[in-house]
Amino acid sequence: MEGALGGLLWRILFAVTDEADEQSYSAAISDREQLASDAVDECGNSILRLAYSYLHNMQDAEDILQETLIKLVTVAPSFISPAHRKAWLMKVASNLSKNRIDYNRLRISDELDENIPAAGTNEDLSFVWEAVRSLPVKQREVIHLFYQEGYSTSEISSITGRRESTVRSDLKRGRDRLRDMLKEADDFE
Repeated sequence: MEGALGGLLWRILFAVTDEADEQSYSAAISDREQLASDAVDECGNSILRLAYSYLHNMQDAEDILQETLIKLVTVAPSFISPAHRKAWLMKVASNLSKNRIDYNRLRISDELDENIPAAGTNEDLSFVWEAVRSLPVKQREVIHLFYQEGYSTSEISSITGRRESTVRSDLKRGRDRLRDMLKEADDFE
């Protein structure tokens, strides 16, 4: 957030009005810029993939990433560990994505882009993405967080705000539906 626009945004966020606030303003900027920079380095791709899995639109997913970072710097919560920070960011991104879905309900979304697979995945998994995309939102969310992001069911429970037994149930139902869909697709080929 460099330049005149970035400085203006920070002045608005911190309500800097006089030169007495300038020193605390500068310290707050550097602390919060570092916080946002660290978050992007560690979790940016995961947040982007999560938002994209909800929205199926890269521009909206990038907006969610930006809104998540703004929420991080405005709230500036303290975290126990990097895993706690990532879980908090994923929860915020998930909630913002759900809100954006409601907001965009009338808009047409673009297709899921296979150019953002998980790190280290080189296989063409477009048929799997299509199957996952056709799952109900709750099952798709749990499948994504479990397989793509590597969260345990208890962590997913914390992120989604649902009971762990419900998460395990959604995960099993999602797996079963995927197995059936992929088996049907394989039988026809």
